[in-house]
Amino acid sequence: MAKKSKNNKALVEEVAPAEEAQEKKPAQPVSTPAKVVQLTPIIQPIAFVPYSTQEQELYMEGPEEEAEAPIPQEEEVVVPKKKVSAAAIFLSIFSLLIIAVYVIGKFVDVEGYLACVGGVSGLDVTLNYIEAQEWTDIVPILVTVIPVCAVLVLISSLIRIMHKGACVFAMIFSLIGIAASLAAILMLALDDANDSEVGYGLYAIAALSLINMLIAFLAKREPKKAAAEE
Repeated sequence: MAKKSKNNKALVEEVAPAEEAQEKKPAQPVSTPAKVVQLTPIIQPIAFVPYSTQEQELYMEGPEEEAEAPIPQEEEVVVPKKKVSAAAIFLSIFSLLIIAVYVIGKFVDVEGYLACVGGVSGLDVTLNYIEAQEWTDIVPILVTVIPVCAVLVLISSLIRIMHKGACVFAMIFSLIGIAASLAAILMLALDDANDSEVGYGLYAIAALSLINMLIAFLAKREPKKAAAEE
């Protein structure tokens, strides 16, 4: 037992100086590394919301779905509405007035104001000319041509009433009508042998025919390209 205690005492004496020696050593600082050490980045999911309006859907992660094809919207084709031609309306009105002055004088005698030739209405002039069959007399022919041209102007204006301006037929027949009325007035005024006088009705018909002719020639017509497309 005495021997064992001696050995333990020797071990304690050997360990103690070693620990005392370590405690006596000064602390050495840790040297900084030669290169910059980058730590491992931490990845965190961030919600990404793109700019959108109320009509757009938000960007969301989810199962892939087939994108629906946008439904094509039918474009509304605006068809311009055609306006009624003012020139055609006025040509129709004045043509009706010419026919009225030519015809009404036979049925309504307003103190001779509607008479065309020698106190006779235009319709009577034509009927008397057909009955007498005096084909050499030019004045009744001219008086008859005037309402015929007025009827043709009326028909052509009604047909082309949805087109701008006056048609070519209205221009031609209105020109013939004013020429026939002026020629009849001149022939009656210059013929001294004939007792027939120019009535107020013929003057009125000549004035209306002149207005018709001016409207037909002065009205603005449609461009050629627009007329060709129609």
